[in-house]
Amino acid sequence: MKVSVRKSCIILIVIVALSHPRQWGRACDTWVALPDATSSGCTLLGKNSDRTNFDCQPLFLHPRVQWPAGSQIDLGRITIPQVEETFATLGSSPYWCWGYEEGINEHGVAIGNEGIRTKVFTELLAAQARGEEPAPGPTGMDLIRLGLERGRTARKSLDAITRLVEKYGQFGSGLPSMPAALGGYDSSYIIADSREAWVLETGGNHWVARKISQGTTSISNTLSIERDFDLTSEGLVDYAVKKGWWPSDKAAAFDFTKAYLDDSPTGSGQRKLSLPRARCSSALLSDKKGNVTLRWMMSIARSRTSEPTIDRDNTASSCVAVLPTGDDGIPVFWWCPSVPSNSCYIPFFVHGKELPGLISHAGTFGRKITPPSQAVADQFSEDSFWWRFRDLSDKVRVSYSKRSAVVRAAFDPLEKDFEAELPAVTGRASSLRKQGRMDEAAGVLDAFTATCFNRVLKTADALRRRFEEEVVEVPEKYKPYVGKYIANFGPFKNAEFAVSMQNDRLAVDVPGQRIYELKDPDAEGKRYFVLTDQIAVSFDRNDSNQVKGMSLYQAGYTFTLPRIVGKE
Repeated sequence: MKVSVRKSCIILIVIVALSHPRQWGRACDTWVALPDATSSGCTLLGKNSDRTNFDCQPLFLHPRVQWPAGSQIDLGRITIPQVEETFATLGSSPYWCWGYEEGINEHGVAIGNEGIRTKVFTELLAAQARGEEPAPGPTGMDLIRLGLERGRTARKSLDAITRLVEKYGQFGSGLPSMPAALGGYDSSYIIADSREAWVLETGGNHWVARKISQGTTSISNTLSIERDFDLTSEGLVDYAVKKGWWPSDKAAAFDFTKAYLDDSPTGSGQRKLSLPRARCSSALLSDKKGNVTLRWMMSIARSRTSEPTIDRDNTASSCVAVLPTGDDGIPVFWWCPSVPSNSCYIPFFVHGKELPGLISHAGTFGRKITPPSQAVADQFSEDSFWWRFRDLSDKVRVSYSKRSAVVRAAFDPLEKDFEAELPAVTGRASSLRKQGRMDEAAGVLDAFTATCFNRVLKTADALRRRFEEEVVEVPEKYKPYVGKYIANFGPFKNAEFAVSMQNDRLAVDVPGQRIYELKDPDAEGKRYFVLTDQIAVSFDRNDSNQVKGMSLYQAGYTFTLPRIVGKE
């Protein structure tokens, strides 16, 4: 059947939606273990940041600053007033974004966030669709950095974030090149210091928070606070009652999740895909109750035991923040780019003064604070540490079961070396800081990071060369389909769809988005996307039984992609 451009846009919208973590489980996870739950007596906070595959996420160190009166901050989609003083922060930031996906400040506060879907957000989307453009607010990433810059403790950071949420809300896209309908979300957070942690969940200008004084907790991309909360925004319950989300006669038994959670098919689908990851991280923390270690936090980040998994092919970065008690301790921000199972954690320090050059470089787009709608897809550059690891992850996933073991054999010894050497380094730096020799202390920390960084980069590049030269044998059952197919419809006109292997499955590379793995064919020969049962492909053969094209199915429409001869 002939498909109009308007109808062909349907499949574009759905495939774009597939690439959005909020809607299809490609999303973040944050977990924390307080001092009573760890072997070291330090708070440990972990975070995996999942983004679109081209969303380069460099690491940045920003010093403490005294700001002139009247200073403003350009957050890309909104400008807000600056405070008189901002604390030193260290965090990883998408190449187009002012804020952090995860970060730490000089006072030992660490924060990670999750994109969540609430009734407030869906109502704002509906208003936007009617032409009533909602006022833009900071992204959840902006709020992380703002909270770190303005908070000496976890509670102070919480207060800073909630004041901003109440004033500005948070409407807008959080993903490059996507509108709010596909890239927008509200946010939840874990905010931790050496003594306590707070789970903060927001919906527009409203919020609720729960204090964690001991043990462990974890969050994913769905609401988790029900009736057990300690702080709320003013009018939280009254607003839910007014909107008809909660019965007025049960205000005393108010349940935030039941009232504010988006219960549409999209919201319910997101929750279904988020809960298994939250349960997985929670169970893994419980397995080591009282004895959670740095290495165990890293293993949680690398876990592929749930479905969906915590460690994902589109994970953009991961951190484990170590927050020691006492004024003399040196906080450590263990951070790795790209997929944790294919990467290596390096110790970084907010008390340092500079980072290795490549660590803060983006790809071809560069580092630009811009509205997400104006951020075009970043592309590979050898000058970017992040992109070199993205390239390594892409090479590993061609044959994950074999290559992942090779990567871990190379990187695990490095991480163990860094951990063993770290106490002497932080001890020396702490001693210098007590003497007021701050610059010397920073030099000690920076030198150690640089040494670790160089060892990791050398190892990563060697692995990239090895996998580049290594021939991966395509199974006979997949060989007939591997190749390139040309799109002849609407927004994808003349775009090449590549069929290859990923994670030992047949997969389709959708141009400008990501690679989607395929299930085995059903009785009709349709191979559905692993991420959804709403899109499938099949392969068409000629009279000689050779594959001549691919058909793509979605929403009752069929789109034909002829095979490009000579590009098998």
